Amino acid sequence: MSVHRVILFIPPFLLPKNSWEKLMADLENHFGDDASVEEETHNIILKFLEKNSAETSTKEASFMILDSLKNKDIIAISETTYWKEKHKNIDDKIFSNSLVKSKANCKACHNDIEKGLIEDENIKDISSFASSM
Repeated sequence: MSVHRVILFIPPFLLPKNSWEKLMADLENHFGDDASVEEETHNIILKFLEKNSAETSTKEASFMILDSLKNKDIIAISETTYWKEKHKNIDDKIFSNSLVKSKANCKACHNDIEKGLIEDENIKDISSFASSM
């Protein structure tokens, strides 16, 4: 039995099944990078993502994201209405800060995002990002 280790930068419950399928179908062009994996690994990851997608979650963020998508085909969480609303008071300069780099770098602010913890109490104090610009 082989062991597969993969780091997900956002929890599966933050996107719906069809978004994960679309994202996994084009890993060669994964937001400007080639994230291709072997077929067996690809199938394991896809099955995990589908099984744990927003539709299967009881987390509030999952419901809010699904509601905000209105059946749009989005693979970037930062393009959802829900994400934009939650982050609307953050200056765009924060996202271009060298410590953050982009809106896609959830880990810069959400300490335990790989554990699925995105609640307010798990968010870093971003004032240091503003002072280092």
